[in-house]
Amino acid sequence: MASPTRATSNHIQSFFEQYPRFTYDPTGETMYQFRKMCRSYGWRPDSEERMQALEGVRDAIALQFNASYGNDANSLNDWHNLYRALQVQDIPDTVKGCKEGIKTIHVNICDLVDHKEDVPTKFPSEAALAQYSRDSGKIFPRENAHAGGLLRSLLRQIYGKYQGRQREGVQRRRGQGRSRAR
Repeated sequence: MASPTRATSNHIQSFFEQYPRFTYDPTGETMYQFRKMCRSYGWRPDSEERMQALEGVRDAIALQFNASYGNDANSLNDWHNLYRALQVQDIPDTVKGCKEGIKTIHVNICDLVDHKEDVPTKFPSEAALAQYSRDSGKIFPRENAHAGGLLRSLLRQIYGKYQGRQREGVQRRRGQGRSRAR
């Protein structure tokens, strides 16, 4: 499959260039490269440096997704670009149809951004995607500020049960905390 033509810059490479002591391999998977970089800098999993870098790499993934596939959930062209990247055979011909159809597609966002030449694994269920995402450490947060409408349509529940967006100060049922997604 040909690479999407939308991407004009590489946000992921730009992220890694901020860390000159690390030699980034653009052919490697982003999150593997991230973990390797963290080890090379000696960052502990709970360190402030690692947490800031994790937020940065996730921002870069979102920006790269948007540049490669689009971010306008109301654009039929953007939806068709995403569906082609996912190698869906019968692409819906309306935005509403695309929004409905994407609910049945379970793909890891990190893999989709990393695998521009071929489609990453499509999982048979949200549970299978969740298990893979947890096992591989390729989890994209539901709350990422750079996630456009198209990317958000691919987000799935990875930990716990999603309670929906809640306003500040509103208690979650039975003490359930905020869950992570993708």
